[in-house]
Amino acid sequence: MSSFNTALQIFRKLLDKGQIDRESDGDLFLEFRNGQVRSFLAQLEEELDFKIVEASSTLYLVPDSSNNLLGFVSKDLREWVASDARLLDSYLLCYISIYTFYLFYGGRNRNPKQREFLRVSKLLEELDLRLGRALADDVATAGLEERYGLNFIKLSELWDSKQDFEEKARKTKTGTILNACRLLERQNLLRLVDNDREIRCTRKLDDLMLNYYLIDTRVDEIHALFEGRSEPDAQNQ
Repeated sequence: MSSFNTALQIFRKLLDKGQIDRESDGDLFLEFRNGQVRSFLAQLEEELDFKIVEASSTLYLVPDSSNNLLGFVSKDLREWVASDARLLDSYLLCYISIYTFYLFYGGRNRNPKQREFLRVSKLLEELDLRLGRALADDVATAGLEERYGLNFIKLSELWDSKQDFEEKARKTKTGTILNACRLLERQNLLRLVDNDREIRCTRKLDDLMLNYYLIDTRVDEIHALFEGRSEPDAQNQ
């Protein structure tokens, strides 16, 4: 088989499964190390806006944020929430997802993972506190809105408008959290356990966070967003 055909086979497998494991696809995993195969794959990455991330014993396909073919677009997220969902609903879904990741991987040491599990009730409390502060401090929130181009006031108002009388109903706070988690669960990034009361990371999420997403500049941006600083720490630039 030519190097080009091998590269296509690797790409096809990644499209189909999202990952290639050394244990189950050892030949393809090893062929990824072939220089000519890697060269063809690099061309595909550039043309189709995705990255192949190698983490320990697994290869993952990760679409770039601008990739409307392989990644999620706002229409997909709105439809996941509800057929009549607004753009703001999809933004809240994204915010909950990012903040969940932050609570798991917000550490600053060599291993930034801070916990093995997160109770849904704890996440709800944290979101109440954080989005409640956004409503209470207009000046600081306006600064965040200007920097990140996202209407945190509207997000906070939407969150605050949700009730929690029916614990898992879609439009309640808990239901909104579970909806975000189920979307991530569908991508094999999180698992809901203990009758949907606890969130746990998957190995895939650990691999992607520790080997791709948590580069120094991105960590600084995440901390600046969630810790309320206007600029990343100068010492980490």
